[in-house]
Amino acid sequence: MVKFFIYIALVNLLDLLAILAGKMWSFTHKPFYLIACSLGFAGAGLFFALSLKYEGSAITNIIWMGISAILVTSMGYLLFKEHISGLQFSGIALIVIGLILVNIRL
Repeated sequence: MVKFFIYIALVNLLDLLAILAGKMWSFTHKPFYLIACSLGFAGAGLFFALSLKYEGSAITNIIWMGISAILVTSMGYLLFKEHISGLQFSGIALIVIGLILVNIRL
């Protein structure tokens, strides 16, 4: 199970880096950022596929998307000064609760 969480961490790291590179490309149009974006998403896909050895696709995807939403929103707010409304913040809190519930093993 440790490998699963390592793979999910790598998926989310590469996904975040790819999204940040895509955002930077939208500002600068420098090919480096577009290539970094593409490679980041490719790497995320690779580690996502590897994580499927340890958990089902539905749960794996929920964990990836939930963590990604939190990370990308946080970086958008911190780095790009994007606004997060109270309603959106409430949605993020629900994502955190959902991630906790999805990971409880009975």
